[in-house]
Amino acid sequence: MALPLPDACCDVVSIAFGIRNVADPARAMAEFVRVLRPGGRVIVLEFSLPKNPVLLAGYNFYFKHIMPRTATLISGDKSGAYKYLPKSVNAFIDREGMQAMMGDAGLTDITLKPLTFGIAVCYRGVKPS
Repeated sequence: MALPLPDACCDVVSIAFGIRNVADPARAMAEFVRVLRPGGRVIVLEFSLPKNPVLLAGYNFYFKHIMPRTATLISGDKSGAYKYLPKSVNAFIDREGMQAMMGDAGLTDITLKPLTFGIAVCYRGVKPS
């Protein structure tokens, strides 16, 4: 949320599976835009929820019940990290909210591309020239 970089010094700022873990995502997005040169791009890869109701039901069952148990068993992790992941994904802003946040930060030409049946989305926004 406070990058140690001068204004307008980067062509691309990217974050993968991390924006939902930032204390103030809107502030972080504004900071990304601050360090971008005009015409630069912000790329965000983040988990999402499938739009198809059948896929969503299967995804939620897997994500909330199977994945935490198997991942914990395999990794030996006792911290609860694999229970946190589904909760954080389900509580984070939706696709429209992410696009609005990017627009509010000053980005234009905002696009999104759902990946893996919509369980992840790649967002792209451009800093105006």
